Amino acid sequence: MKLMIFLAAFGLCLPAAAQTSLKCPELKPKTRSLKTIRMQPQRRGKLWLEGLPRNTNAVACDLYGMKTEEAEYDGKNLVLKHSYVYIEKEEARTFCERLKSEEKLSTTFSGEAQSSMDDFCRKYKKKDFGVVQVFDASPSQARESSRRPVRQIFRLYSKAGFTAAEHAFDPALSLESVTLYTYDKGNNLTEMAVNDFDGRQLRRETWAWNKAAAARTHSVFGETNQLRKKTVFELREDGTLRREVRSTYDSGEQPVSRSEVYCDAKGRPEKELVYDADAAEPKYEYTYEYKYDPKGNWTEERRNRIILFNGNRMKGSQYAPEITKREFLYY
Repeated sequence: MKLMIFLAAFGLCLPAAAQTSLKCPELKPKTRSLKTIRMQPQRRGKLWLEGLPRNTNAVACDLYGMKTEEAEYDGKNLVLKHSYVYIEKEEARTFCERLKSEEKLSTTFSGEAQSSMDDFCRKYKKKDFGVVQVFDASPSQARESSRRPVRQIFRLYSKAGFTAAEHAFDPALSLESVTLYTYDKGNNLTEMAVNDFDGRQLRRETWAWNKAAAARTHSVFGETNQLRKKTVFELREDGTLRREVRSTYDSGEQPVSRSEVYCDAKGRPEKELVYDADAAEPKYEYTYEYKYDPKGNWTEERRNRIILFNGNRMKGSQYAPEITKREFLYY
């Protein structure tokens, strides 16, 4: 139960850009679509107005919280649009059988013309898997090309129904990457490892839960398994997020920066202290302001910079606030 409360708080404090590639943000009530708009603030006298949209991310979601469409805008101009089609269970097996029936081998005894996707289908044909087809529906793409997937992700499932591995293939049906997922006995995600087509590590992420301290740690490692980022989430007794400590490291695992985010009673950020490397005193501070919709989800966030000098806090009026707006359509 505490873990579920934590995940809800985690979603509240997590930046939109950090969401997983196929999943929509976890929000209540269920969201049909979400548009996140980064504004370009304009100053009028001593006030900062929201200005015009700088860039926008828009996602459409199904009832299971999976993306069905995603679009990126530069200002008001649509620059990228993807649509997602999900094929599961028997339909996925039929998809593989169709691949096999369309094979065109160079000889009767050579497998040279067989694609990596064919190999996957033969190897895992008796396993439980699904297929995600990603289509490029961007304005720059011709109608014909938008009908062909630019990426296809085969997801293998564990006995408990969780994603155990993701095999991603390019338009030529060649393997791009393999993502492996590891869970504990309670089916909580503990590790995600992303490897290239040849098995070399591209990125690895781990999650560790400290029940005694009511804290969870998320670590990100690079290609050579060096620590690059670490985030510690500290919870209150009721399970809501109290504080989030984010640290970044260089290629030698030396500290580069650290920020401490303090959240309100509902787990939303209200103050952030930013430090250089392992400095004892913060160099500046951010405060957060929100507007909400009737469902309790924020529709506007203002991140204001505060200058810290000789123990004094001075609002940096010369610095534009970071303004983010969100538009929801619920089920």
